[in-house]
Order: sequence, then C-alpha cells, then structure tokens
Amino acid sequence: MTVTHSFMLKLMTSEASSHLYRATVDGTRETFLILDDESGAVRLTDSQGNPTGTMRMNLSDEKVDSTVKKTPESQSEVDDFSLMAAHLAAQWKRKGHAPEEIRKFFA
Repeated sequence: MTVTHSFMLKLMTSEASSHLYRATVDGTRETFLILDDESGAVRLTDSQGNPTGTMRMNLSDEKVDSTVKKTPESQSEVDDFSLMAAHLAAQWKRKGHAPEEIRKFFA
C-alpha cells in the first residue's frame, strides 16, 4: 500500500484544540501535520501550522479527502499522509488527548 518504512511524529506545539506535529518519514523527509480537535481533522501544514495542499483526514470516520492530481509520486505522498494521520487519530482517540510522540517502523 505504501512505500513508508518508518515515521516519527513529534508534538511541536499544542494550543487549545490545535496540535502541530513534525513528521519525519524514513529518517529523511520532513513534513508537518496539525491535529485540530475543533474541526475534527488532521491536515497537512507548513512548519507554522498553516494548511497546505488539499489532504485532510476526518477524525470521525478516518476518511482521507485529497484532490491531489494522481501520479506515482503524489500517490506516495497521499499514502504517507494517510498512514501517519490514521495512527495519529487512533492514538488521539485511545488516549483522549494529543500524544507527545508516535514512532512506527514497518518491515
């Protein structure tokens, strides 16, 4: 499904219902995600927490909405985002609050 072999999400800032994470994928690529309790979504952002692109995961049903034009490279980005957002949503639901860090390794 995805080419991601590992990722780490680290909570950078947390204000009210908005939680900004730095994501490191395969130890080489960096991106940012925001978990927003109020809007009920995980979104792709820049390092300041401003939404970028069109990828969004709804926390209630974990459905990913994306209007990214399909290419092999963009599909990899969508897959990476979907995987990280799903793990973030699951931890948030299980713990009842934004987790400090999530590390996942896949063989």
